[in-house]
Amino acid sequence: MARTRSEQAVWRREQLLDAALTVFADKGVDGATVKDVAQAAGVTPGLLYRYFDSKEAMVETLLSERGFLPRLRELRAEPNDPRPATQVLTELLESFDRLLAGHADLMALFFSAAQARAPLAALVSEGQRLIGGFLAERVAAGELRGHDTATAARTLFATVAVNRRLGTPIDIAALVGLLFPEEG
Repeated sequence: MARTRSEQAVWRREQLLDAALTVFADKGVDGATVKDVAQAAGVTPGLLYRYFDSKEAMVETLLSERGFLPRLRELRAEPNDPRPATQVLTELLESFDRLLAGHADLMALFFSAAQARAPLAALVSEGQRLIGGFLAERVAAGELRGHDTATAARTLFATVAVNRRLGTPIDIAALVGLLFPEEG
């Protein structure tokens, strides 16, 4: 069965993103060019520009759509999760760690983009804001002790990402327990 124009456009966009991810992971964001991505996708740079305004737009799209933000947005869409905050955080961080472990190319892009100061800052900020909001709600509900939720969010995700990057195993439940000890 032939694809509709809309289906073809979606397929082509995903093909371009796949090529961009491969090239960025291989060459880094700074080392890669739009021409490199187009060549890897088997298209002309002009076609690539029909889908993305710039190399930075490709990076931002990859990280926002294929990174961890969709999962964080789901968490915030369900603000009344009855599970304890430490359980939610442990599961969330384990999911983040699995994403990083299973997608070396995405991890390479993340770290390359961080070094290049690409549009990563806004995406990281959104992720930290989403987790910080979750933590703040749990503090307001009396479940967690008061703390700097922005710093806690940065600490949690940075610790998991850096340990994954270094290949160092980490006990995520222990990390969560360290930052959020049970009262007693």
